[in-house]
Amino acid sequence: MIREKRFELILSELGKREIVDGDELAVLLGVSRATIRRDLDVLEERGSLQRTHGGARLVDSDEELPFHSKLLAYAQEKRAIGIATAEAIPEGSVIGCTGGTTLMSVVKHLKGKEVTIITNAINIAMELAPSQKAQVIVTGGSLRSRSYELVGHVADRTLSELNLDIAIIGVDGIDINRGISTYTMQEAHTASLYVTQAKSVWVVTDHSKVGRVAPAVIAPISDVNKLFTDPGLAPEFRSQLASAGVEVTIADM
Repeated sequence: MIREKRFELILSELGKREIVDGDELAVLLGVSRATIRRDLDVLEERGSLQRTHGGARLVDSDEELPFHSKLLAYAQEKRAIGIATAEAIPEGSVIGCTGGTTLMSVVKHLKGKEVTIITNAINIAMELAPSQKAQVIVTGGSLRSRSYELVGHVADRTLSELNLDIAIIGVDGIDINRGISTYTMQEAHTASLYVTQAKSVWVVTDHSKVGRVAPAVIAPISDVNKLFTDPGLAPEFRSQLASAGVEVTIADM
């Protein structure tokens, strides 16, 4: 297995578990413990992780993961969520999309539908660029390199002037009592405008974000109409969300 591929798999495991053991990685990747040590050293030099005794951890588990690490984590679950969400969107809809790796999976499966997408995320716009049917409107704003999202007063002003049929929100946390949340106030404020301007609010996220609370609140759970997630969602969370009036769709894996 080539080194860069090993790096991808190591970061994928780190994105899922926040801490990894070197011996487990050696077995998973089918390489020697010495190879894993060298790989972890390189990734630490790049700032992707922090070495621990016998393994590695996120640089700070309370901070946002780098975009490439998010992209690799729960990739199969995100693909399934993307398919299920795209299938539920009616033709002709005007849709607001925040950034995020799960949203990328959603729009990949929207390229064949006649829809209008308004987004503040350049990765979402680029994903849709080849589509012959989807019309794409980008808000403008100041680029946040960690997430590829445009934020600030330009993005906010654009969103406040548009009416949406559906807002599809990517989150870093969804909790019954603390609502939907993300890591920065600027992103949370911009995402909250999608919620305000939409007839229906859909949240898309893998099960690992359910029950988590990120620092910046986007909206209360009462503003969420639907959640699209994967079969890893714990039954108790599904019951709580249903009691809060959130329609939960579990994507087929």
